Amino acid sequence: MPQSKTTIIEAPSVLEELSVREFLASLAARTPTPGGGSMTALVAALAASQLQMVIAYTRGKPRFSTFEAILTDYDNRLMRAGEVLRELMQEDKAAYEALNPFMKLPAAQRAADPAYPAVVAAAIRIPQAVAATAANIIEAAEFLHDKVNRMLISDLGVAAATAMAAMESAELNVLVNLPLLENPVSARDIALSLIHLRDESRRRYSLISEKLRKELSTSFVAASPIENR
Repeated sequence: MPQSKTTIIEAPSVLEELSVREFLASLAARTPTPGGGSMTALVAALAASQLQMVIAYTRGKPRFSTFEAILTDYDNRLMRAGEVLRELMQEDKAAYEALNPFMKLPAAQRAADPAYPAVVAAAIRIPQAVAATAANIIEAAEFLHDKVNRMLISDLGVAAATAMAAMESAELNVLVNLPLLENPVSARDIALSLIHLRDESRRRYSLISEKLRKELSTSFVAASPIENR
């Protein structure tokens, strides 16, 4: 297989100013940032936007007029979630750039630096926030499932699946930095809270997925019964 030539794009100070092509090239390049943390925040933001699209195609339709206030409220929530996630995408880049130099030092030396604890805390707090926001998007998708245009339910499912992937990815981004915390009790508490959040998100996503698969497969399953073999 011929090797592809990767063009390294120097990322601007604000990641969201990159084009899709530029972001992908920067992510693929041998550069510290953007990395998994920024990518995860972007993926969660995509899920929020996708769910907003589902709402946009539902609002104003007489059939769903009962839910108009709810849809408006959730559209505003998702818009704010997208804004937060774009901020977190940038914050993650800054946090990693602050942490990276410390990781090249001996453990005792970096622990003695008074700035180190705050840098570690930021590297953990940011993906925690991404995980929590992604979980909220999954919760929104579950709640909106029966309140939106049925022509867009696959899009709702894609939003939920994408948010679930972001939530689990954010968990990994937290776990990789937990050993850097000086207090093992704090590290354990954070890990346990993530387990609870992940399990609850998986439960919600499982319910959404099961409902959507049944709804989406009803027509062709009924029309073309599978023969016993």
